[in-house]
Amino acid sequence: MAACWMAHLGVRTRIIDKRNTKIFCGQADGLQCRSLEIFDSLGFGDRAWKEANHMIEICMWNPGPDEVIRRSDRIPDTIVGLSRFQQIVLHQGRIERFFLDNIKKYSCDTIKVERGVSPEELHIDEERVENGEAYPVTVRLRTLSEEEATPPQQINGSKVPDGLFRSNLTNEDDDEDLIRRSREKAGATEIVHAKYVIGCDGARSWTRRSLGFELQGEATDFIWGVMDIIPITDFRELMGSLFPLLFIYLPPPPPLWNSH
Repeated sequence: MAACWMAHLGVRTRIIDKRNTKIFCGQADGLQCRSLEIFDSLGFGDRAWKEANHMIEICMWNPGPDEVIRRSDRIPDTIVGLSRFQQIVLHQGRIERFFLDNIKKYSCDTIKVERGVSPEELHIDEERVENGEAYPVTVRLRTLSEEEATPPQQINGSKVPDGLFRSNLTNEDDDEDLIRRSREKAGATEIVHAKYVIGCDGARSWTRRSLGFELQGEATDFIWGVMDIIPITDFRELMGSLFPLLFIYLPPPPPLWNSH
């Protein structure tokens, strides 16, 4: 998103990504209607809208006083009149592809993602930050080896690839060339002088740590999932619901919950 705005504004920008290949399982596949409005303003809202699965309604299921699970709520997924769009579900890899195509278009292909590159050190010259002509931020980058740039694809001893922490910021045709160049430069370092550095590296941000900040709060145990399914169940009311359904992870059901 940040690089996309830079491309629209004509700002010279570099994007580095320490991962060397694509995302296989999305980590944030749901989009709010406000996000789609932003996509529309950038020029690719129609692409997301056409490919996405539109969220029509939400059904909530909870145990009743007799400890039998029943549908407690059935509401529109998006507040009526809130936006000309509604919430959608779309693979994160496709969303990133839309961004990359947009960056390429508005930067005339001058802004590209440099994969297999990681920051090692960041320094800010406080005496030069008020000088609009200066480049007060210094960052040392290192080109990673193939092993360093390839994240683990299994967790907890599982043999099933989980696909997490992958990047999807290049076309398939670019993969071989980028990986080859990453191997050739493995271990090489580079000093970059910049006016600004934006850390888009998540909650456990290297950028945040480098500036001396600590993450506050604790992670939650809630798990969300979207399933496009035809259920086999004895929930009588379920068959009248619309699909797809949004299932929310709840505490274990009571002993009398007798359902398939």
